[in-house]
Amino acid sequence: MTAVPAARPRTVRAAVTAVLVPPAAWLAALGLSYVVQDFACSAYTSAGRVPPATAIGAVVVGLDVVLLALTLAAGVVAWQAYRHASTEHSPLPGFLGVLGMILSLAFAGGIVMIAVNPLVLEVCA
Repeated sequence: MTAVPAARPRTVRAAVTAVLVPPAAWLAALGLSYVVQDFACSAYTSAGRVPPATAIGAVVVGLDVVLLALTLAAGVVAWQAYRHASTEHSPLPGFLGVLGMILSLAFAGGIVMIAVNPLVLEVCA
């Protein structure tokens, strides 16, 4: 029976981070989009002023773009962890790399769907 070679801790940490960042970024995009829209629209409406829907929408889309870039960067880190693990034949970073790439693509799609809402629907309806 051959022993499985141990992966370097840095590779494992990078792969774990690449798995955890996409869902956290999606959750942040979902929460921040709701909080920014709800808080800004409520504050302007309660003050008796018309909310600047264009500015609020731009802030929400800007936040989503930053979180999308973070999610895609995590996918690149996962891809690098997978490539590094395939040369060392380490199963854990390889698995985490593949999982990180899949999660990055899936949650990037979710962030894009969140970012499209202020572009298509009214922000303060």
